[in-house]
Formats: sequence, structure tokens, C-alpha cells
Amino acid sequence: MEWVEESYRRSFKEISDFGKDVPDIQPLIDYFVESLTQPKLTEWKGYKVYGFGFNADTIKWVYDNWTPWQDDVIVASFPKTGTTWLRHIVRLLYFRHDENLLKMTEGMVMPHIYLETGIPLKFEFLDKLPWDRKVLSTHVPAALFNFEKIRNAGAKVIYTIRNPKDQLVSWHKMMVNFPINREGTNLKDHYPLEWGKFFDVAISGKQQMTNKEGEYYMEHLLSWYPHRNDENVLFVVFEDLKKDPLKEIRRIAKFLDVKISEDDLLNVTESSSFASMKKEYHWTEKVKFFRKGEVGDWKNHFTVAQSEKVDALVKQKLAGTDIKFTYEL
Repeated sequence: MEWVEESYRRSFKEISDFGKDVPDIQPLIDYFVESLTQPKLTEWKGYKVYGFGFNADTIKWVYDNWTPWQDDVIVASFPKTGTTWLRHIVRLLYFRHDENLLKMTEGMVMPHIYLETGIPLKFEFLDKLPWDRKVLSTHVPAALFNFEKIRNAGAKVIYTIRNPKDQLVSWHKMMVNFPINREGTNLKDHYPLEWGKFFDVAISGKQQMTNKEGEYYMEHLLSWYPHRNDENVLFVVFEDLKKDPLKEIRRIAKFLDVKISEDDLLNVTESSSFASMKKEYHWTEKVKFFRKGEVGDWKNHFTVAQSEKVDALVKQKLAGTDIKFTYEL
């Protein structure tokens, strides 16, 4: 775990060097390291989180006390549905002409910019950085998200959707490589290494990632679905972005009121391709954060029975919605 602590220390130090009067970040580093080596269960409103730096107390603090800046963007999602991809696109649209901010935000991932990770000190840290609009993320369900405060502040939200079969494969591949303490904790039961066991635990809602007992991706989607037409919320589908990135990035730019030339739009599209991102985020290779970025890779991992089980869950849970997943292109 020494390399994890050093990674956290280095990333926070590199980011803090861009700011002025930045608070002492050692408590943040200590918190994140402890959350991986000695994870704790926290809970708010029946939603549970366990380890990885996620903290239900921080979720409540954010809901009650934190106010975003005007034009901040929060990329909301269930894990492995395109969060980093969308956030990368937004940072290119916002900061494409500012090399300093592009460099500063390049290293911002889970510990730094998720609303539910860390301790309140993190938000003081973020406010001391030299940007006038932040690009953040969250995996919380809608019940834990203060829509009224976000809207009144003039911030915007992009919610990402991905087909649940590719999501699950991507989630498994990342978690088996994630630097967690499996011995002496419940993490080995929540995130088993073997695919079949992981599949069963995940779809039964036993992985405590801001969910209630028994809830998984479908419930997260359903919580956000009523907000799909909110004036400050945009739904983006992973597979649509994959199929026609130029069209979808143009739609995102319009939603964010970003004026952009066709040349710049083409550059953003190229710079947000999977190949470009994997090269830029090469330092995440240890945890396989970027793997294939394909649509349909689930067919190389799912059994027929597993596929049918997910199909049945989708049919049962999403009845009455117009959500239609794309499982191959």
C-alpha cells in the first residue's frame, strides 16, 4: 500500500502547487489511505458506503452545507458508465485554451473531485485552486443530491447512461486490480475476484457504493430518471457518444453554453477518443482504469444465464420508462 499513499501524496501536492493559500492537505491524504487499508461503513438515509474514500457523513455535509459556483459541472453516474470520459470532455470544452488549467485538472480523479469522497476540508482545497468553474463528479443516487441548491447556484449536471452488461464487466475488471485491503475486511466479500461471484454479488445489491441493501444500477437510474428534463440536467448515453462523438459533444457544448468552432470541436473529439485518453491517463494503468472502452465486450464474459438474468432485471425494473439500452454497435 506504500505506493498508494505516495500516489495520493504526489497527486494532491501537484494539484495544490497551482493554488494559493491552499490548506494543509495531510489530513486528506491520511483519510484516503486509511479508507483503503481500514475501510469503515457509513450510512445516511439508509444508503450505505464502505471504503474507497467514500463517506456518507461527507455526502450529508455536501447536501446541507456545500454550494457550487455558477457554471460548475457535476458529472453524475453509476460507476463505470462513462464518468471519466464525460468529465474529460467537459474539461476540454471549458479549459481547451488554458494550458495551465488543462494540466491542473489532468490529475483530478476519484479522491479529488467526487462530492462524496474525503472530508469537508477537500472543498476548501478545491476552492483555493485557480479556476472559476469546477468540473466535479458524483456516484450518489438522486435522493442524496441537492437538486434545488445546485440549480439555484447556476451549476449544471450531466448524467451518463451505459448498458448494464458492459458496465458490469468494466466494473469487475477495475475492481480486481484496485489497491484495496482484502484481508481482514468485508471488501473481499463485496468485490470477489472470480467473475461469477462478482456478478452475483453486484446484481444482488451487496456492494455498498451509496446504495440501499438490495439496490444496484437499475435503482440508481430510476432515481435520476425523473430529472432527465430538468433545465440544468443533461442525459448522455455512452453508446451514443461512442457511435457519433462529434454529434454528442456538440450537444454537450450547447448545453454548457460553450461557444466552439468546428475546428475546436474536432480537436476536442479527437482528444477525447479512447486512445488519446488512455495515453493521457497512463498513470492509472495499475488499476486498469481504462481498458477497452468498447460496446459489446460483455459477450466475451457473460454466460447465457447471466445475460438472461440482466435482461429480466431490466425488463422488471425499467418498465414504464423509455430507457432502451444498446448492447452492441
